[in-house]
Amino acid sequence: MKRLGKRLLSGIFALVMISSLLCTAASASVKSSAYLDAYRAMLTADPNGSMVITVDVTAVGRKPELGVKTIYVYESTDGKTFNWIRTYESEDYPEMMGSGIIFYEDVITFQGVIGRYYYAKAFVYAGDSTGGDERYCNTAIRQAKA
Repeated sequence: MKRLGKRLLSGIFALVMISSLLCTAASASVKSSAYLDAYRAMLTADPNGSMVITVDVTAVGRKPELGVKTIYVYESTDGKTFNWIRTYESEDYPEMMGSGIIFYEDVITFQGVIGRYYYAKAFVYAGDSTGGDERYCNTAIRQAKA
């Protein structure tokens, strides 16, 4: 009976430890950093080869700088081997960055070649007088359609 009690107690203790680790990991993924709360990049294939990149960035509170610093676009003929084809930078396109806001969405449309595959890598940024943080995210691969 004592052995069964120790096993039961050990099992319960192990279950509590594992569940507390899972809860800690889940709560840690809620915020990306002290500056960035959430961010994502999406690529949509519209008709006639038109490709639309959408990047959403949410800050932790209002930030004087929030948005997308750089977007790299990659192309492939087979969907496996990709080559860089163009770059969009906030220095050249100031509308990629916002000011005094919590949420920012940037949309860029470019003309793809029908049948080719594309994806984009977006570098997002949030910052204020105390510092800032830059992270990147990739879109899914999409094929340009007719």
